[in-house]
Amino acid sequence: MQCELFEAETHDKFIKQAADVLEKQIGNVLAKAGRCVMGLSGGKTPLPVYAALAERPLEWQNVWVFLVDERYVSPDREESNRRAIEESLLKKVGHPAAQFVAPDTWKALPECVNEYENALKELFAKGQPDIVTLGMAEDGSIASLFPPLPPEAYEASRLAFATHHDAVPVPDRISVTIPVLTGAAMPLFLLEGRLKKRTWAKMLESGLNTREWPAHAVMATGKAVVVAGWASAEEGT
Repeated sequence: MQCELFEAETHDKFIKQAADVLEKQIGNVLAKAGRCVMGLSGGKTPLPVYAALAERPLEWQNVWVFLVDERYVSPDREESNRRAIEESLLKKVGHPAAQFVAPDTWKALPECVNEYENALKELFAKGQPDIVTLGMAEDGSIASLFPPLPPEAYEASRLAFATHHDAVPVPDRISVTIPVLTGAAMPLFLLEGRLKKRTWAKMLESGLNTREWPAHAVMATGKAVVVAGWASAEEGT
């Protein structure tokens, strides 16, 4: 499968390379369209990248951000992706709060998902996302889409839905659907550590089974960019 691959030799180089890719893409989109829509994933791996991106001179007043996935916990909890992304990036750059679209996890899960999907419909009214960031866990999941994926993960009419997986610390999640990820102009995978290298290789060798390996659906678009720190001692998720 074709993708643009950047390999970094160290943790610091991985962070810099990933921030460089994001800065360039955001800048190019803003120069062309005047508005950039970016979906961000949480987890250990991307947070230092977001912190590095916060140091770059970008027109954040013209950037809209949404969450690719969220854990169903209150936003004041340490596990919250919303909290992590606000602290690592958005608050540092003075990003307008009204331009950050995230699930309201104070509400009951069905209401939370419904309201988030409606907010995404409004956000995407002018077009698909320009960027989405993604990781991949050892079980092959991306964006809280846990294999085997249910049919609603692929429904073109859906933008978000609730997922559940008993084997993770926070079993209830909210995730965008595969069409949101594949519709992005640049899906960016951020992968670091030897375990991730083995998982990525296993995915590439597995055949095009998108229910078990949802990354295949994203890679099949031919638009994916991968920044990898395979040699890094870091083993983030």
